[in-house]
Amino acid sequence: MSLRLRVVAAIVLVLLFGSLVGTAVAGWRAKLALREELAAALIGGRQTVESALQYLPRSGHPARDLRQLIATFDGNRHVMAALVDPPGRVRLSSRPSPAAPAPRWFAALLRTPLTTQRIEVPVPGQGRILLAPSSAGDVGALWAEFVALSGVLTASLAMGAALIWLTVGRALRPLAAFSAAFVRIGSGDYRAEVRPAGPVELIELGRGVNEMAARLRVMHARTRALEEQLGALQDEERADLARDLHDEIGPHLFAVNVDAAMARRLVGEGKDAEALRRLEAIESGVAHMQRLVRDILGRLRPTELIELGLGAAIGELVAFWRARHPDIAFDVRVPPDDKLAIPRATRETLYRVVQEGLNNAVRHGRPARIDIVVAREDRGGVFARVGDDGAPSGRPEG
Repeated sequence: MSLRLRVVAAIVLVLLFGSLVGTAVAGWRAKLALREELAAALIGGRQTVESALQYLPRSGHPARDLRQLIATFDGNRHVMAALVDPPGRVRLSSRPSPAAPAPRWFAALLRTPLTTQRIEVPVPGQGRILLAPSSAGDVGALWAEFVALSGVLTASLAMGAALIWLTVGRALRPLAAFSAAFVRIGSGDYRAEVRPAGPVELIELGRGVNEMAARLRVMHARTRALEEQLGALQDEERADLARDLHDEIGPHLFAVNVDAAMARRLVGEGKDAEALRRLEAIESGVAHMQRLVRDILGRLRPTELIELGLGAAIGELVAFWRARHPDIAFDVRVPPDDKLAIPRATRETLYRVVQEGLNNAVRHGRPARIDIVVAREDRGGVFARVGDDGAPSGRPEG
């Protein structure tokens, strides 16, 4: 069930319950009022009959006077009068007032337990007069009022439900736009925006959605830029690795090859002492190449970053460049890992940023001083900055 239908159903149920309770209370009060009216009518009718019967013994036509007395109750809405002979047969009865019929269940709800009044006629052989309560006219009138009231309540309830349906639908209409925007944002389209409209709460929600989308766009742009920087860093690392292999390892491999060929020739000529010197040169060249390979592997994936933390890894990187450029002053400010509280992937990314910055500064800037700073921002992020006082001309960006 939709939210709109739930709200309308809840309000309609409350209105319907209130209408039913109000109708029940009104019916109960109408029943009490009807009982009071019937009781008063019986008392009044008894007084009328008793007053008329006082003069009946002196009347010369008692039967005529009794017919006239019974006829006085014709059309009475509350009392029915009847003349009953001594054996119990009804000789005369008043005519009830015309009334619209009401359903039996409705009449049963308003039925009042009043007893029939019996008044003996003070003339021998004339029997007695019965006065019975008659509620048919009042019940019919109340039924007509009930039908009219039910029609008014039903029409009001229908109009109220329709008005609430339209009002709630108009108020909740922006939720469809919010849902579509969330779907687009969830699929990676951070350009999605909504037009704040509707109640104040939904307007605030719409502004929050737009702010969230804007922040995600900024974060996505930063991520794309970082990915591009990492891609450029990887390309430069490959180029550096190829250059180191070509410039450092290549000549030593060539020298080892030449020494090995020369040692073979000297052994064939019987010059063992000279061949031994060539083998020692090969051993020295291989040891030098092993050191170069370890340096390259340390720059590619430093073990200090995993074992000792980001500060130690950057320190090892600075030591690498300080050994090759002792004329450069390095100022390193890196807090301990427990103060940064960042995951391993972020530490490796910061290390790569510092590595790239050092490579650019040393190789292209000809600096006398290099500052390295890793710190946490006020908004909670972490940044790495490499600055130098070298010449900016010819320095690549990034």
